[in-house]
Amino acid sequence: MSLTTNVALLITGAALLTTGSNYFIEGAARVAKRLGISHLVIGATLVALGTSLPEFFVSFVSAVKNMPSISIGNIVGSNICNIALILGTAAVIRPVSTGSAVLKFEYPMLFAASVLLLVFSFNGVIGRWEALIYIVMLAYFIQNYYKKLPQDDTLKDKGISILRSLLLTAGGLAALLVGSELFVEAAVSIAKELGVSELVIGLSLVALGTSLPELASTVAAVLKSKEEMALGNVIGSNILNMLFIVGTVSLIKPIRTQAQLVEVDIPFMIALTVILFAIIKYRGKVDRKAGLTLVVLYFIYIGVIFKLGRMGG
Repeated sequence: MSLTTNVALLITGAALLTTGSNYFIEGAARVAKRLGISHLVIGATLVALGTSLPEFFVSFVSAVKNMPSISIGNIVGSNICNIALILGTAAVIRPVSTGSAVLKFEYPMLFAASVLLLVFSFNGVIGRWEALIYIVMLAYFIQNYYKKLPQDDTLKDKGISILRSLLLTAGGLAALLVGSELFVEAAVSIAKELGVSELVIGLSLVALGTSLPELASTVAAVLKSKEEMALGNVIGSNILNMLFIVGTVSLIKPIRTQAQLVEVDIPFMIALTVILFAIIKYRGKVDRKAGLTLVVLYFIYIGVIFKLGRMGG
């Protein structure tokens, strides 16, 4: 197929991933409301999970199809994209206030998970023992988070149809599966057309495509003057990308890693995480200047990895 056809398939896959995650979350939220689960818990879990579903399905399908470079590249690239491009773009639109509360729990979890990903990748494979460590960390993260949630005795909404809600959820799941298949196949074809490695495509094009829900929700939060929600969305998504997605996928099938990940990509992801810490700690907000700097760093990084991808064949 031609490059134009593959790009069209990639866009179609991305649209299905975004639409599928929206329908899945809408259906699941309706079921939760019907069962009497609080709005706070729904928002804290389903929304965060929903923005990570495209990454999960693409990484899972890539791993199953024996394309580990796209699987792990998608996660690392998405985390880089979330901090540098998405948060940076949001800050250029409107400065993102941060506060220091996130430094007490969420940021340490993010930093620990990021450093562990580097350690796990040193031997060339993220295996099941490493996956179990991430799963345990995920359980701790969820348990600690829910301890801070206030009680909300929301009554069951009996006006919601369980059947319709389940159909929405199933339809969203189907769109995610089909979209991830199209997306991965098109991405691999584009990599061959452009003469770059699958890892580079995973880190750039695939990561950007699966990060569309984060981009939409983060920009929407900033436009609605909910800047702290925008920061929380980015940090929460990055934590889930590693603990949930890498943990789950590598538990099912160990993920092979490449030297470039250890030497370039994961260190850059950690460097961005440290830069974000410095901004939160010493400035208290991501202003337009900091946002523009993050965006510039993202495009410099993309230029570097495409050069490395062509050199590496």
